[in-house]
Amino acid sequence: MTSHKSTQSPQDRLSPDHNVEIITPLKVRSQSVQEDSSRSWRWTVIPISFLIIVLGIIGTGGLFLIRHLSKHPMNLTGHADQTAQSEVDAHGKALSEYSRTAKLSVESGNRSVPVPFEGQQAMEAEQTADYEKGAFQKEAADKALAGFLRLKKELEEKGVVEWGGKEYEEMTTLSRKADALFMENAFLPAAAKYAQAEEKAAELVDNMGSVFQRLLKEGGKALEAGDSSTARKKLRGALMIEPSNGAALENLERAEKFDGVRRLVESGEKHEKNNRFAFARADYQEALKLDSESEDAQKGLNRVNEWIVGEQFQRFMSDGLTAYHNGDYPSARTLLLKAKAFRPDSREVENALVQVDAAIRLAEIEKLQRNAVTAEQAEAWEQALKTYLAVLKIDPNIGFAVKGKDRALEHIRVAKRIGFFLQNPDTMESSQQLQNAIRVVDGAETLQPKGPRLRARLDELKILVDAARTPVKVIIDSDDLTEVVVYKVGKLGRFSLRELSLRPGTYTVVGSRNGYKDVREKIIVKPGRKVLRVTVICRNKV
Repeated sequence: MTSHKSTQSPQDRLSPDHNVEIITPLKVRSQSVQEDSSRSWRWTVIPISFLIIVLGIIGTGGLFLIRHLSKHPMNLTGHADQTAQSEVDAHGKALSEYSRTAKLSVESGNRSVPVPFEGQQAMEAEQTADYEKGAFQKEAADKALAGFLRLKKELEEKGVVEWGGKEYEEMTTLSRKADALFMENAFLPAAAKYAQAEEKAAELVDNMGSVFQRLLKEGGKALEAGDSSTARKKLRGALMIEPSNGAALENLERAEKFDGVRRLVESGEKHEKNNRFAFARADYQEALKLDSESEDAQKGLNRVNEWIVGEQFQRFMSDGLTAYHNGDYPSARTLLLKAKAFRPDSREVENALVQVDAAIRLAEIEKLQRNAVTAEQAEAWEQALKTYLAVLKIDPNIGFAVKGKDRALEHIRVAKRIGFFLQNPDTMESSQQLQNAIRVVDGAETLQPKGPRLRARLDELKILVDAARTPVKVIIDSDDLTEVVVYKVGKLGRFSLRELSLRPGTYTVVGSRNGYKDVREKIIVKPGRKVLRVTVICRNKV
């Protein structure tokens, strides 16, 4: 039996979501059998055919649902990807819509004349194949759409609308065309368009790094050019790609403060023109607090500082040289050092400081020399020595200080020796110490200058030396029986009277006689005494 596809109105067709076309069976030609018999047979077949069609649709829908769930298992944990869940929901809706449409198409078929049982089976098989084919095509389109949407979402989170440009427009155009095809149930062409859109999206994702660098560079150039609006736009776009990038954040902060910085710089420049340099300096410094990398603010501050430095430098130089010419060398040096602080490399300051330092050194030497002369005149030789050493510390080759040091040392040495003998005159009872005292006197006679104090002390020592050198007459009485010995003089033997000349000092006289105890007498010869008499006789028997 020949079958043909009937021409139906849009209301009689299936839903366009699944592109399913219902085949309506043709009317059966009349046979030679009786009319009543054929009519009876048809009314028997219709319910059976209807039941088979419904069962076939339900079975096909169940197979499709099982197949879909095997490829897209349900997420029972509740943490599945949002895009995948949306895809599952979309397929569920499509399946429900398809079942509803198929049911309506079957119900609407009761107005047509059913085909025989064998033709009905062929029709059902063809419908099932068409349904599975459409479902597979739609699944491919859904997968392509899901892949595209995943990349699109990533790009939108990175602000692709701001920087995507022509590539973004092409991607959007492709996705719209795919959407239109999808709505017309042209799933394979839609899948192809979604794949192209996904490819464009992937290119945009891959190029995000270079786009970020470009936006960062363009934002920096706009900032340098004073276009803060463009700089903010570019840098915000860059930060959508890399939100935590330090350079972009820093430049964006500068861009947002740019207008305030520019107002301060303009105010500083106005103050400069009116010679209000202190106000200009304050404005530039405030601008740099807002943006430490502002070239205009830094240049303005450098300009003002240079002017201020020049003014301060000239003032301190002038005051320093004035103090130098007035002989106030310490003040001159202080002022010149302040000038040097403003211009450390100035040769003018260096030369002035050399002159001032030389003058200070010469003045100090002259002052020390006067102090040394005063100390010598006061016979304060210890102080004179310290003063000469201070001069030699400034310049070790100054002649008067070298000679003065030697002179002071000699006076100090002689004064100490004189003092020793004046405090210990008895030491001169020794011949050796007497000779030392004589040498001290002779040395002191040659010292120059010889002040009154030295002369007095030297005269006092001379008297002591003369007294120590002048003998005293000592008379020893004995009995011609006692042997007399004078230590430091010698054995005198037996005598009744002996006269000696002894230098001042302490002497011991010992008398001895056989059978008698020895006698020992200690005599002290004082200088200036004319005669000293002593008796030495052994009187006590043993």
